[in-house]
Amino acid sequence: MRLNWRAWLSSLTVRVALILLAGLLVAQGVSIWLQWGERATVVTQARGLNFADRIARAVSVLESVAPAGRNAALVALQYDDLSVALVSEDQVSPNAPRGAIGAMIAARLGSERQIRHVVSGTDTSSGEPQVDTPQRRFDVRLQDGQWARITVQRSVTPNAPALSNDLIIQLLLTLVIAVVVIMLAVSQATRPLKQLALAADTLGHDLDAKPMPEDGPIETRSAAQAFNRMQTRIKGLINERARALAAVSHDLRTPLTRLRLRAELVDDAQLRNQMTADLEAMAAMIDATLSYLRGLQTNEVVRAIDINALLESMTEDALVLGRCIRIDGLALTPFNGRLSGLRRALQNLIDNAFKYGQGAHIRLQDTALRLNITVEDEGPGIAPIERTKVTEPYYRLDSARGQQGDGVGLGLAIVRDIALMHDGELLLANRPQGGLAATLSLPRSQTKS
Repeated sequence: MRLNWRAWLSSLTVRVALILLAGLLVAQGVSIWLQWGERATVVTQARGLNFADRIARAVSVLESVAPAGRNAALVALQYDDLSVALVSEDQVSPNAPRGAIGAMIAARLGSERQIRHVVSGTDTSSGEPQVDTPQRRFDVRLQDGQWARITVQRSVTPNAPALSNDLIIQLLLTLVIAVVVIMLAVSQATRPLKQLALAADTLGHDLDAKPMPEDGPIETRSAAQAFNRMQTRIKGLINERARALAAVSHDLRTPLTRLRLRAELVDDAQLRNQMTADLEAMAAMIDATLSYLRGLQTNEVVRAIDINALLESMTEDALVLGRCIRIDGLALTPFNGRLSGLRRALQNLIDNAFKYGQGAHIRLQDTALRLNITVEDEGPGIAPIERTKVTEPYYRLDSARGQQGDGVGLGLAIVRDIALMHDGELLLANRPQGGLAATLSLPRSQTKS
């Protein structure tokens, strides 16, 4: 499975974690930089102390023996990285050492000594530096006036690592632990937002969904309380609308019935027929509108529906009316949806197919992701420019379908709304051989309960 990096990086959890991680890296980098400089200073000072100790020991050894026995002492003072030689006064460097090396040597010897610094590769005759070598040379005057030249070889790498490998590993391990902790903390902090989004999505499909838990930080509790109040108000409005629809359905039919009875008392037959036709049209419009509004109710329970059995039942009902419907394909598994809504949507598509195309042919295509139910007819089809309009409420296109219909333009609007209620869509396309193919495309993996 390929990771959608763009969607992953757009996640609030990832963005907040990256911001915190960037701040941590900057702070860690500044800390390492400061520590690096401090450790480098400490290492340099330690090297200076060690260097001063070795010079002081060599001077002490030479001063502890008589001048005649110093040659034997010189042999004992030779090491791989240190050499001692006696030099005449005319070979002594004129350069005074810089820094605190002189004071450190004097502190270890217990008294001051004359010290000269021999610049590496310096021509003693001209005093000009020649070629730098990894050595440090000092000329020290002994108590009896003899000068000794002490040469110490420097390490191949002038500056030892300020950070050891163990410390670097510890820093990397600390960084990994910090990243894990940041991700867990940010995920925990943004979890209420995910719960709020899920609750809002669920509310669009089920008004009777459980309220959000009102716990956690004060901001989370406030958001959950506001959402629960909104859910209660919406549910109250929907219930009030249902009661209003029931009242309107009853109150409108009563005066229409009286008008029909009074129309029968009209002596003029032509006028009576016109009045009766108008009343029938008004009744049809009222019934269609109320039916459409009732279809927007979303409180029907989601259940597993045997689509094959549903279509067979509708086919048998159509035979009673003299309609023959052919079905190709099978639904492989039951579909989780609202039975009344799906039956109504399919019935509208079948009725339109017989009304405008004199027949209906149903095709089923079922996969693990989608269930497509296509109702085909052999009518004139719909012009491409009108396909997005015919699914709008009260938009009629009877002339384009070849007949003067008696509907009010709500059939396809109802089908579209029921499809959206199931996270699906209504697709309209003209068939190459003529006619319209209306497909109710329903997602299997995203059906909401």
